[in-house]
Amino acid sequence: MKTQIIQLEIHDDTISVKDRMDWSQAPRVLLVWPERGKVMNSRLDLILLARYCSAHGSQLAILTTELEVRYQAEEAGIPVFQSRKTAQLQPWRKSFREFRRREVEQQASEPRDYDVFDREERTIRREIPVWVRITLFTVGVLAVLAIGALLLPSAVISILAEETQQELVIPVIADPTAKEINISGIIPSREIVVLLDQQASLAASGQIPIPDEFAQGEVLFTNLTDEPIDIPKNTILSTGGENPVLFVTLFPRKTTGEKGEQSVVKIQALEAGSLGNILAGQITRINQTVGADLSVENVEPTKGGTDSFIPAPNQKDRDSLSSSLSDEMQGLALIKIQEQLSSEDYLLNPDLIRIEIIQNEFSPSAGSSGDTLTLTRKARYYMYYISGEDLRTLASNSINARYLGEDIKPIMESLRLNFLSNPESGSNHTYIWNLGIIWNEIREIPEHEVIQLVLGEKPADAEKILEQSLDLNDTPKIILSPHWWFRLPALPFRINVIQEGG
Repeated sequence: MKTQIIQLEIHDDTISVKDRMDWSQAPRVLLVWPERGKVMNSRLDLILLARYCSAHGSQLAILTTELEVRYQAEEAGIPVFQSRKTAQLQPWRKSFREFRRREVEQQASEPRDYDVFDREERTIRREIPVWVRITLFTVGVLAVLAIGALLLPSAVISILAEETQQELVIPVIADPTAKEINISGIIPSREIVVLLDQQASLAASGQIPIPDEFAQGEVLFTNLTDEPIDIPKNTILSTGGENPVLFVTLFPRKTTGEKGEQSVVKIQALEAGSLGNILAGQITRINQTVGADLSVENVEPTKGGTDSFIPAPNQKDRDSLSSSLSDEMQGLALIKIQEQLSSEDYLLNPDLIRIEIIQNEFSPSAGSSGDTLTLTRKARYYMYYISGEDLRTLASNSINARYLGEDIKPIMESLRLNFLSNPESGSNHTYIWNLGIIWNEIREIPEHEVIQLVLGEKPADAEKILEQSLDLNDTPKIILSPHWWFRLPALPFRINVIQEGG
């Protein structure tokens, strides 16, 4: 079949394309779309070209790769190809949209018996009688008033239910190994730690001696041999016992060669102080080589050794300062611990505080002099406590277990806790005591039951009905809105019920 190919230039428009088609009598016209430039981008232009070709006995197709042109051509029912070879070999079939458009155009061209848009033909309106209009208006007004009567009024019913007090005693075990609260009475105990670093001072009340003068005296040497013996100066003599007092000779002396000859020599204590004042007969040892040939003894007591006394802390001062600082730090630790706890937390035993001493240093050290004794101490203080929230949770769980499936409910806001006994320490840092639980309970009246009893009733009648039907001690209060309304609403959702304890 012969196909005319028309190259569409960028400056072409619809008219020029038609002019180029006039002299062609080919049954198929392939319009080659330019690769660049906008040419007839309207679907209407394509439809006009397709109609023009159809009027001259030709079928139009388009050769293009541009997506917008392909879309508009397919919508217009024009075949689209991507190459000339494909256009020559494949048949040109019209799309479903083209057949549908032809069908619509054919139906639109068929003659009709009447025109739905004929404005000359008008519907004849029938007049409605006046009495019907008045009746309809009255019914509408009454309907609006009826709806208002249902939706406008509202009511609030306040019921004062009597509260009764209940009590319960449960044994409680505070266990540091417990992870959660058990309704049997086991709750976790917690340990709180405080680190303190304190210092305290105290005036020294003791004294220590300072050696002042040396004690002196005389000793009697006895020759134990038949030969003369030299006694050099500074010969060391001493007393007996575990802590001997040492003396030295002040002058040299030489004995004769007669056995039993005695010589007197002056001596002086090796160290100053009153320790050198000893009784007669206590100096008996010679601490040198001549000791094997001589014997020695002080016939008279040694005298003249004196001491000077200066202030110094004694053991009593240390004990007193340590005790007072311990009390002060323990009291401060208790204050610090309580500051970290809430008002509902409870210390299990404030008197049992575990203490870990990190530093405990006196100044001056023992045996040293000083007017003031200072103690520096650093320590950790440990104490067990229980959380007030845990206690309330345990109490709440115990209370709620008593009300399963009943129409009486507890008032948790009235919950009060009392320790009926002091916590006693058990094994593994556990504490045991009896806990008293006090709370109020109230009978819960179903709201729907209250509403069903008073729907549409007068306020005075509704109060009597509720008081008698629900066995109330106090007359319920009913407040209508608007206040001038005379009956309770007929719709349940317009009534609000408030139950209060008293």
